[in-house]
Amino acid sequence: MPIINNIPQAMIDEHVAWHAFPGNPSAGGRSIDPFPRNGAGPAPGSGEEFLVWHGGFVERFHEWVESLPEDQRPPANIISPWEEIPQMLKMSMLGWRARLANEERDLSDMSNFETLDELGQFLEWSLHGFLHNAASGMWREQILLSFESPRSTYFWQLHGLIDRWREQWVEYHEGEVIIDPPPPLFTPLHIDSDPIEAAIEEPSEVGRFSFVIDSAKKLVVQTSGSSDTVMYIAGPNDQRKLHSSDDDGGQNYNASINAEFMPGEYFVYVVLYDQNRTGSYAISAVAA
Repeated sequence: MPIINNIPQAMIDEHVAWHAFPGNPSAGGRSIDPFPRNGAGPAPGSGEEFLVWHGGFVERFHEWVESLPEDQRPPANIISPWEEIPQMLKMSMLGWRARLANEERDLSDMSNFETLDELGQFLEWSLHGFLHNAASGMWREQILLSFESPRSTYFWQLHGLIDRWREQWVEYHEGEVIIDPPPPLFTPLHIDSDPIEAAIEEPSEVGRFSFVIDSAKKLVVQTSGSSDTVMYIAGPNDQRKLHSSDDDGGQNYNASINAEFMPGEYFVYVVLYDQNRTGSYAISAVAA
């Protein structure tokens, strides 16, 4: 098995958490839970997040490889991206079907995908799974079926191919004017401005906000209203690095964080204590 024995455990843990805790970024999970509910399609934004996060993961892996002495690096030919789906994987015994062949053809023309999110959903829910399963079957690489799949060299080849498709989409659409851009994943939270009215409209939904400061300062970030909220803040400049969290630190079961913040961008996540409920709240960030 082409296993990368010296891959940092931190990279494995990061990949495991990203997939194991969807919608729970404070635990290292992806920000948007992509899984359909009540028969609905994948959650908006989940496809773009899938492509962007994995693209960054692949880039950081290759940076790590380049940092190693040459005699400790995995051979380049077994971690380089596939340029196309390997012909040997296109067998019915491995799950290859006419539908997948049609999807592969769709990828030859990126005008078929209006948004990066559309492309990401298309890949995550079909060819991505096929590639993991087919490569596992062809090369008896069982680890490809687990969240620890980055230990396998095949992981980096197949995700390198997926990132090629992302790059092709970006190249094709570069310079286009987007008439109706999708809403941002994080609502800007301006320091010392009026509170933003928000709501948890579906059980387990996560409110996402962000703010930027250019110098170190002490801030109070808090919610108000009748909902029992829990708040997590990540950063600076890293959605997976927990800065602080609070439950019931404010009035009437609201969350309130009074802390020092270094310069950079911060990401605020708000959930309800009882994630089976819905409710409204307001959120603000003011200088302490």
